[in-house]
Amino acid sequence: MNKPSHPRGAVTCELKSASAIGAQILREGGSAADAIIATTLAVGTVASYHSGIGGGGFAIVRQPDGGYRSIDFRSAAPAALTSAMFIGKPEATGVGGLSVAVPGELRGFEELHRKYGRLPWKRLFQPSIELARDGFPFTEDLMRLIRTNTLPKATSDLSHSWILKHPILREMYTKNGSFLPIGSILTRPKLAHALELIAENGADVFYNGQLAKDLVDSVAAEGGVMTLDDLKNYRVRETQPLSIDYKGKYKITSPSAPASGGAFLLALNVLSNYTGIGGPDTVEDSHMMIESLKFAYAQRTLLGDPNFVHGLEAAQDEWTKSEVGRDLYSRILHDSTLPSELYNINRSDNTVKPDHGTSNIVAVDSGGLVISITTTITLWWGSRIVVPSSEIVLNDSIEDFSQSNHFGYLPTPANYVEGNKRPLSSSSPFIIEDCEGRFRYAGGAAGGSRIISCNVQQARNFMDYGMDPLQALSYHRLHDQIAPNETHLEEGLVNGEVAAALEKMGHKIKWLPRAGSVGCAISYDPEIGLYQAEGEPRLAESGGQVI
Repeated sequence: MNKPSHPRGAVTCELKSASAIGAQILREGGSAADAIIATTLAVGTVASYHSGIGGGGFAIVRQPDGGYRSIDFRSAAPAALTSAMFIGKPEATGVGGLSVAVPGELRGFEELHRKYGRLPWKRLFQPSIELARDGFPFTEDLMRLIRTNTLPKATSDLSHSWILKHPILREMYTKNGSFLPIGSILTRPKLAHALELIAENGADVFYNGQLAKDLVDSVAAEGGVMTLDDLKNYRVRETQPLSIDYKGKYKITSPSAPASGGAFLLALNVLSNYTGIGGPDTVEDSHMMIESLKFAYAQRTLLGDPNFVHGLEAAQDEWTKSEVGRDLYSRILHDSTLPSELYNINRSDNTVKPDHGTSNIVAVDSGGLVISITTTITLWWGSRIVVPSSEIVLNDSIEDFSQSNHFGYLPTPANYVEGNKRPLSSSSPFIIEDCEGRFRYAGGAAGGSRIISCNVQQARNFMDYGMDPLQALSYHRLHDQIAPNETHLEEGLVNGEVAAALEKMGHKIKWLPRAGSVGCAISYDPEIGLYQAEGEPRLAESGGQVI
């Protein structure tokens, strides 16, 4: 935490080096939009395994006048894609050409810069161009990810990593058949050139120029159906921001579908009726959190792309009504869980798919502009397609549609795959203001289905327990999404007696070495003019910066 004499804003994400880039943009007079674009580009350059310009996402924006905008730049299915193409191909939603959705990231940046930017577009790309060209270190966080997510389940031998067989990634991360040591410098010269083209010519060169042709050719070579017209026709959408009142003290705002802000807010709407605040480490508090999450995840299965699913706006509006929160809270038993079907007030199918290739970034400037972005390529290294001419890692966001696949989850009709449709996301970046309308806290998370539970907990840690961002993010996390029927607790961070009591109530405890989510947040105290910016405490390289 830093406390400058005249704070001008703050930036945070999972990479201290990227936050420093955003902070420098603010120092030069850039807006929060400028800072978040520069920071997110840097994250995508250094951490291309989970985000980048080959993906897309969502932004929640609090404007200086106090108004909100919700911007959807989620990747979209190619027009020719149909569910029939995946019959008998359970792997095709997650790896290969059919898994690639039309990237929306750069169009999202373009919209933010058009509306809120102060510095030249080109300036925002320069730090990432230099990172890609001159290099960045191979980190402990990256090596941990490679060990846990690129090996067959039965082995810990790095020689079995699929990266060693990848024609492009092996050139980036390995030498002579072995992974580079931690601290080695990685470079991406072709990406540097691609970023230079976009910096000079704008986003159009990605959607209409040679970069677009090379992208489509790479997808086609792996069996995909994306066309140049798909890229040319991609558009950013505005969606309705969703808000709830929390105990008369705070207002929380998050994006609507195809983001999961509605489910995030529903859990908080239920919890707003819980007054027995004894601390997040108590049995009662943990039980209430778990039960509220179950209701939220159950209703989330109604969500999908609002252009394809009728009635979503009305359904999400219902979830923000205080009487709905009171009704669901009244159904919670204080000494036991409910039968699983009773959490489903609308339908019986409540599965939620895990995705991992995601990042959250938050930026605030002295003019009052606040932006929280969640960006994703879905699974680690997305589709595993890297465009040879530009080193752009392409998403596999078709995996976020709901249909039978290698995860073994059952389909939910609202989120079936269709051409031009945008898949449902767990993304739920959020902004909190107090009852006087002053900005107080903004956050978000990565971690697939665990995004929602992480966001609910960090928001509550601030609103109910007065925690600063570091405390709110450091505290133990729990997770329960109904299916599978298990409650996840972090080993070493949750009191064993609390866990035993939860088991007696009917919660089926599964211990995890550490939370599967990655959060970040910025808070502001208007009484003393203090910003605090923090990244994920569970990562070695994470952190924010206040200027």
